[in-house]
Amino acid sequence: MSTDTERRELVRPGATIAYWVSGPEKAPVVVLLHGATLDHHAWDAQVDDLAGRYRVVTPDLRGHGESPLAETFRFDDAVDDIAALLDEVDSGSPVVLGGLSLGGNIAQEIVYRDPGRVDALVVADSTCNTAARHPLAASLTIAALSAIMLGGRERFMQHAAEATSPHADVRQYVLDVNEDRASVEVVEILASLLNNGLHPEPGYRLPVPTLLLVGADDRVGDIATGSGEWAARDPMVEHVLIPGAGHASNQDNPPAFTAALQAFLDRVLPAPAPARAGGLRELLRHG
Repeated sequence: MSTDTERRELVRPGATIAYWVSGPEKAPVVVLLHGATLDHHAWDAQVDDLAGRYRVVTPDLRGHGESPLAETFRFDDAVDDIAALLDEVDSGSPVVLGGLSLGGNIAQEIVYRDPGRVDALVVADSTCNTAARHPLAASLTIAALSAIMLGGRERFMQHAAEATSPHADVRQYVLDVNEDRASVEVVEILASLLNNGLHPEPGYRLPVPTLLLVGADDRVGDIATGSGEWAARDPMVEHVLIPGAGHASNQDNPPAFTAALQAFLDRVLPAPAPARAGGLRELLRHG
């Protein structure tokens, strides 16, 4: 990560959220949320490339990294944390909110609850929160995860690493960042997402420009098949496949992922005038 990165903390009910800020103070803000059981280091390659032009913010979600949690992870609490973080880093400049996997679900929910919160959205390797799905899908997925957990922690974590990436270095990162995490905690995090973050609403359409990035080899859930359908039904979604990448597409192929992200940012974040106050966010909030 960039050497001029500053670590900060945000005190929240039940947790203290650690986050890192890089880049020019008055530049457009890009907030990037990591996936389940990972931490802010998942975005290191992107921070290094983006921090010269953007104010890049990378938090550790509650219960992850340097944001420890003494109780069970709850999806709604994590959403509230990020809403508070957006308030904390708001400088009046345009804001893009992005996330991978669980982070993408949190980012979607922020926009769903408050469409004027951000100017654009980036979702990577994440299922659509509002897509139609079988009513038993969440229960069956949790049951499958619980069954794998019965094989022991080491087998469970190896399975999680293999599901995340086809690349040995990324798999090792997954294992290292979860060195002290119990497998039951992983299931609790994913169960909270499945039970509370996914709410079918087939007629919903995103209100802001959205970049949907998916690893071409992502085999997690319905992400690979669902992403194309999502882009086809939502006019605000731009769909990009990242070659040679699995579920952690930003780490599996950083050059391709970052190039697509940078091109999107160039289109949705024109150089702001000094007195600009949030662009599309202001229209959505006050229009």
